[in-house]
Amino acid sequence: MQYLRSSWKGLVFFLGAFVFNALLWLSSDPILAQPIESTAVQIVGSTVLLGFTLVFLLATKNRFVNWLFGGLEHVYATHRWLAVGALALVFVHAQTANLIVLYFRDAPFDAASAGVWARNLFIALIVLALLAKYMNYERWRLFHRFMVVPYLLAFYHAFALSSYNLLSFTPLGVWTMALGVVGVASSLYMIALYRKTAFKHKGKVASKTFPTEGVVEIALDLQAPLEFKTGQFVFFKVDKPPFDGVPHPFSVSGVDGKRVYFTIKALGDYTEALHDKLEEGDAVTLTGAFGHMTFDDYPSPQVWLAGGIGITPFLSHLRSRETFDKKITLYYSVRNKDEAVHLEFFKALDRQHENFHFVFSESDTDGFLSVDDLDLSDNPHVMLCGPVPMAKALKKQFKKTDAHRSLTYEAFSFTGTLVPDLVGFFRRVIRRFA
Repeated sequence: MQYLRSSWKGLVFFLGAFVFNALLWLSSDPILAQPIESTAVQIVGSTVLLGFTLVFLLATKNRFVNWLFGGLEHVYATHRWLAVGALALVFVHAQTANLIVLYFRDAPFDAASAGVWARNLFIALIVLALLAKYMNYERWRLFHRFMVVPYLLAFYHAFALSSYNLLSFTPLGVWTMALGVVGVASSLYMIALYRKTAFKHKGKVASKTFPTEGVVEIALDLQAPLEFKTGQFVFFKVDKPPFDGVPHPFSVSGVDGKRVYFTIKALGDYTEALHDKLEEGDAVTLTGAFGHMTFDDYPSPQVWLAGGIGITPFLSHLRSRETFDKKITLYYSVRNKDEAVHLEFFKALDRQHENFHFVFSESDTDGFLSVDDLDLSDNPHVMLCGPVPMAKALKKQFKKTDAHRSLTYEAFSFTGTLVPDLVGFFRRVIRRFA
């Protein structure tokens, strides 16, 4: 599984953090004598706090977490599943809280009620996260940023009632306070600073062209060259209405010095606005580049599978090459020829370069691309980018017929939704045990 291969460093790091947290509690001295079950339930509560601290840290998308998990899509997947796991432990903690030997401190607010409020708000806000796919992004983002409120209530609940002195300069106290600082700092960064600090590359729209119906190609002139490997993507932000500074991820489809190209299909409100309302001269800011589907970092020969607008990361690599020292076969599938982007460019490369071979198909007449259509005789490294149904179908076919084969793909939901993940998980469980 690609997730485990790419994310093992992050999973080991997080598992170590949870084990370290539990060991600190078990090795610390309580204020009041208590049975082990009281300590165990408090460990569950502290695991909830640690879990949400890591959720907030992952949300910052910083270089460290990207390195740990081998790609932003793995960071997003871990972020979602970790939030669900922490929420499950909230229920466990709530149902077993009567086992805790409490130490009531003088506090300005009812600490027990703070715990109840934290639980209810965590539930409500994570349920809203489940509905992200069906909500306006900015409204969803606003609700999502409120996660820091139950987080602070939960810390207040712990500091005020725990039978361990969490406000002391003991190893457990310092660790717990550090978690709170990291979590709050991460949350405040995303609320107040992310859009101001992460978008370091400034530029203006140099031109807009329309290579095919519903697709716009935007050329940006940046103030400084973008550090970038072909196949990567950036977050793209336009501050004028109707975009209003909402960031969106797009694969870079080409770089020429300070000029950067994006080839974007109108698939929703934001991309339709780029198609219709973005104008030459408009100011645009970009983040640094993300993504691990960087073609020069993988062995030859390579087979590329592109569906629809998923051609863009491959296009960026091909535009940057005058010669081909690796053997590459590109399979490009669209519904019909009218949807194909830069088709003549790929055909010309096929004629000019011995190491580049281009195969084009239309699903309306040729059917959907499948593993049986591919020439895998050289045991190539396979790179995949396309619509989610296509990607899922091909990954399933590779798992059944070519599980040994090296496959790299990159796909994630920007706002994220846990519903498909959860449904898929329970379906797999049912199939396995039915």
